[in-house]
Formats: sequence, C-alpha cells, structure tokens
Amino acid sequence: MTEEKLYDIQLRKSFSESSRRKKAPHAIKAVRDFVAKNTRSENVILGTGVNELVWSRGVSHPPSKIRIKVKKDGDKVFADLISAEPEKEAVKTEDKTKSEEQPKKDEEKKA
Repeated sequence: MTEEKLYDIQLRKSFSESSRRKKAPHAIKAVRDFVAKNTRSENVILGTGVNELVWSRGVSHPPSKIRIKVKKDGDKVFADLISAEPEKEAVKTEDKTKSEEQPKKDEEKKA
C-alpha cells in the first residue's frame, strides 16, 4: 500500500548559519531529516530532481523553499521534486503570456 503526500519544505533555516561552502549539503540533510521525521521511516531515497535543484545554483546558494511529493511504500520512502518556490512559478507563467502579447502588438503597429 503506497501513501502519497505533498510537502513544502523551508530550507533557509537549515543552512542560514552554516558556512558558505556547506549550505547545499546542509539543505540536502534537512530534506532527508524532514521526510524521515514526517514519515517515521529511516530509509529515505531522494530523487535526482531534488538533488539537482538544490545544487543547481552551486554549493553556496541553494533554494530557500522546495515542494516535494513523498511516496511511502513499506519501509522505503521516495521523495520526488514537484517545484521550487511555487508562488514564483505562478507569477512567471503570467509574465510570459504578457511578454508574448507585446511583440505581436508592436508588429501590428508597424504594419
């Protein structure tokens, strides 16, 4: 029987006081600890998307928030990435549609 849950994890507190070259490893450990605590399981497997997102901006600038989907299957717990900072993504999609409309209007004025 598999259980699925969505979690928003705040990572800023986990790496705010660590040294500049250890922020990403501290963020990964915080994700692993958060999932282990909330699922009551020690066998946590992080997806490659989570790891790539945390390390995407380098060791000293991991994201402050991430959203993950956790699947519990027996003793194993799998954590996969959904998105980073969900509020900003909604704003980005609105901005893209506005920016695509502006060049079309400019072309109509020229013609």
